[in-house]
Amino acid sequence: MRQDSSRKSGQPLALTLNPRLDSALSEGWEAWEEAARNEGVDRTAAWLAQRLGRPKMKDDLAETVEALLHSDNEDDRALARAEIAELFEGIDDFAADTLWEGVLAAGRQLEDPDIIFEATVRLAAIAESHGDPLAAAEYFIDFLNWRRQDEHTSDADAVQTAFDEIIRLARQDGEQRAAALYEFRQANYTRIAEAEDDRATVGDWESDPRPYESWA
Repeated sequence: MRQDSSRKSGQPLALTLNPRLDSALSEGWEAWEEAARNEGVDRTAAWLAQRLGRPKMKDDLAETVEALLHSDNEDDRALARAEIAELFEGIDDFAADTLWEGVLAAGRQLEDPDIIFEATVRLAAIAESHGDPLAAAEYFIDFLNWRRQDEHTSDADAVQTAFDEIIRLARQDGEQRAAALYEFRQANYTRIAEAEDDRATVGDWESDPRPYESWA
């Protein structure tokens, strides 16, 4: 459903003295992490520091890189990936976007709504900053569709925020009908939440099981 975001936005790529890691990054977070494991912690930390434009930061990154590449705990790897992705924001959005996609994938694997929502917010912000409100909204629509699945849970505030952002982005994109539709859906959800219905925090709150769609 989601369109290409910042990685095809025309932002120039930052290249380093390690073309293997540069090339792997363009293939996605999984390819990059596999290449990073082959390169080792020291070279990967040096690559990150150089790409960030802060070569003296290499030693500070080593512990995070070690956790990302070698921890047996998926939560620890997701946290390390998020820490690195956050460093790239505003400096190298191509790298940030790629790594946040990895965080999102980890959140889905772990079925952790907090990780999923954090990655969703970050990815949507990158897409919006590159002039693509539709792609930004689709991250939030994906979150709501994930949340509506059986046994999936989240805070009601995350759902409300997702609705708020979709409505705002629809208006920004000149899609008033889509904004009105999601306002109607949000009002229905709000009634359920105010009634302290369990569906406000787990499973599907809609009577129609079809997934939400964007205005593409």
